[in-house]
Amino acid sequence: MLKKALNPQRESAGISPPAPGLSRDALCLWMRHMEEYGQVWHEDIGRDLFTQEYWYLLVVAMVHYWRRTPFNIGDACNSMRTGSAKTRENRLRRLLESNWFEKSKHSDDRRQTYVTPTTHMQQTVGAHLRTSLQRAAGFSQHPTLLDGGARRLSQVLETPGSDLDDAFLLPWAEFLVDYTNDWNATFNNRFHTEEYWYPFVHCLRADWAGRPLTMGEACQAMRTGSNRTRENRIAIAITRNLLEKKKSQSDMRTTLVLPTALLEECLVGHFSRTLLQLLELLQSMIGKIDSGSLEPAV
Repeated sequence: MLKKALNPQRESAGISPPAPGLSRDALCLWMRHMEEYGQVWHEDIGRDLFTQEYWYLLVVAMVHYWRRTPFNIGDACNSMRTGSAKTRENRLRRLLESNWFEKSKHSDDRRQTYVTPTTHMQQTVGAHLRTSLQRAAGFSQHPTLLDGGARRLSQVLETPGSDLDDAFLLPWAEFLVDYTNDWNATFNNRFHTEEYWYPFVHCLRADWAGRPLTMGEACQAMRTGSNRTRENRIAIAITRNLLEKKKSQSDMRTTLVLPTALLEECLVGHFSRTLLQLLELLQSMIGKIDSGSLEPAV
């Protein structure tokens, strides 16, 4: 079971304050931005690969490619978080057959088979990471976050033909993988991003806004699954003390789905950590520009 907060006063009040320096509004902006990131992936990669498992496989593969570290078939299958061994192999086979990956043998050990991104994959996933990093730089220019330094980063990212892989796209891809790992660690690997990110986040934001979601709205927030599957996910989250049902005071026929104090604490912690990590990452990128090693577009 997930552990409850050790601070009895905060727990009894049902309040999980943001990290120092981060307002609730800033966290909501960050939540919305990451929701929009999913839409960017959908637009850049396509509906057929719009699942978290293909996301892991493609992004982790690019990290290995830019790090110049081997990525064998076992690594590729292990990069995915769900599915049987056969299911994972089938996903990889699909990408091999559709020109996303290609196989190669190790020069010293012919028993090892490696997979590397094709030119098509490098261009497509690289363009996605560049676009999404540009959007993150734009997001960070909000008055409550970074100052005008992020504009210089945006200028560099807009420079045609510039080689950004090692300096910018690799650390950005690593950050995105760390973001998903933080989510999974927050919920002890029990509530993977694709299935639960949307209902958890939407329920919290709606509660903060004073307009709790109904059961139907909480189910509609999810992107995958039948109605029964979505209702079962809500039921599981309720048994884990992350969501709770409550009758609407204005209409007793309506059932509301509310975040518990535990879920609020988990989400505030996750989004506070990852937002601070994002701002630190962007600051380091701006530092590379300011040091003169990279020049912004004129």
